[in-house]
Amino acid sequence: MLCELLVQEFGIDAADLVPEATFDSLELDSLSLAELAVIVADQTDKDFTGLGNLDKDTTLIEAAAAFEAAPRSEPRDPAVPNPAAASAAVSASGHAASSDG
Repeated sequence: MLCELLVQEFGIDAADLVPEATFDSLELDSLSLAELAVIVADQTDKDFTGLGNLDKDTTLIEAAAAFEAAPRSEPRDPAVPNPAAASAAVSASGHAASSDG
């Protein structure tokens, strides 16, 4: 799956996708690595927020092992509001109120 995404989403030549290849050798920067983690998270039920240790020197085999070992995401109850969104809404409304007064 990781190799498929690198080919489809980043235009990497499949012939370059060997286990020892690093993200640097594939010309992927830190922004690309973050985007890759988001794409993989969207397409799986894994939580990749803790994979900040992936860097340009990470090999594909190391990345695949990290993705495989990542914990499953906790399913979010749609009836329970997202705490981050609620906090942002409160901050935004508080900021707007102070701007008016």
